[in-house]
Amino acid sequence: MVNDYYKSFLDCSLSAIKNHSEISSAEYVSSGMERSSDVRCFSQLSSVLCRSIEHLDEELLRFEKNFSSSKNTLFWASDYNDVFASVRKIIKKNRSRSVRLPNINNSTIFRELGIKYFLQDEKIELSDDADLQFFAVDMMFSDTGSLLLVNQSNNSFSKISNNVTNIFFATIDQICCSSEYVESIKKVLSYRNGAEHQDMILFRTSPNCHNYLFIIDNQRSSLLKDPFLRRSLTCLHCGRCNDVCPVHRIIGDEPYNNVFTGPMANITLPFLESFESYKHVTYVCTLCGQCELVCPLALPLRDLNIHVRSVFISDDSMEKKDRQLLAVIRKYASNRKKLNGTRFIKKHLLTKHLSSSLCKNRVLPSIAPDSFNKSFSS
Repeated sequence: MVNDYYKSFLDCSLSAIKNHSEISSAEYVSSGMERSSDVRCFSQLSSVLCRSIEHLDEELLRFEKNFSSSKNTLFWASDYNDVFASVRKIIKKNRSRSVRLPNINNSTIFRELGIKYFLQDEKIELSDDADLQFFAVDMMFSDTGSLLLVNQSNNSFSKISNNVTNIFFATIDQICCSSEYVESIKKVLSYRNGAEHQDMILFRTSPNCHNYLFIIDNQRSSLLKDPFLRRSLTCLHCGRCNDVCPVHRIIGDEPYNNVFTGPMANITLPFLESFESYKHVTYVCTLCGQCELVCPLALPLRDLNIHVRSVFISDDSMEKKDRQLLAVIRKYASNRKKLNGTRFIKKHLLTKHLSSSLCKNRVLPSIAPDSFNKSFSS
């Protein structure tokens, strides 16, 4: 059964197509990369990130070896339940009743895990003077075992070295095999944070405090199973694609009901959540390609979207009624004689197979008297 979100998404996609010509190309260019030097740097960064994801197991183990020490403890977590179970033990061990939590609203991983709600449930207060501090990691570098923290204040920098306990959160895809690309990553993330010049911390360890790092899967391994979809894990979530997407401009973030929104979410959400709940978002994309023009890592977003759709129409993923509808479409679309059939038969087929679900709240399109093939031939 098609839910209200699905209908809303499809309606907005149609509106986006109609309004697409009104969005000038100048707006797209201003949202992208202006300097050719940046393009070269980002191209190299893209290759390095792809290499890191292709050898993810090796790079994560390499990072663990370089990061681990008497002051650093690393946890592997499959989902947020594993994270919170271990965090509770750390809080209990430290007898902490307050936590310092910088950039809670700007951090994707904090919002993904629901850190704020977890602290509320545990009756843990937020305080700048707390001896327990949470950090969202922007990138892990396997060659040095260091953590990149972008957009942190000078106050955070001093406290990270002097706090009794620091807890860091990262996801398995936030790995880079070379710390030489720190500046390039910072430059990409500057768009997300709204400032070209921002504070950055490259942290490994501190003799004055104990550091815990949680590396979280949270269904990202499901994207690793597909060799082509792995490329989506190199996304740094800078937000450029969201700003130029004609559909996202209309519907915004709310219909997704998720921390991830926009063109990349259309690709990854069905795997990070579930096919049943989010496969409809993949069909929101109009394949206009504007997201590809501004992506600093040159991700093939259209091809990724089409690939996800091909996964959905495989026999293992489709519902029975959808398979039947696809069989009818294939039968008629591959037969020129049927395509050139009468208007009455075409309208009957549309009404029979679409009106009860997809077009329940829409007016069916009128059928042309002759097919394009007939009109062209005459």
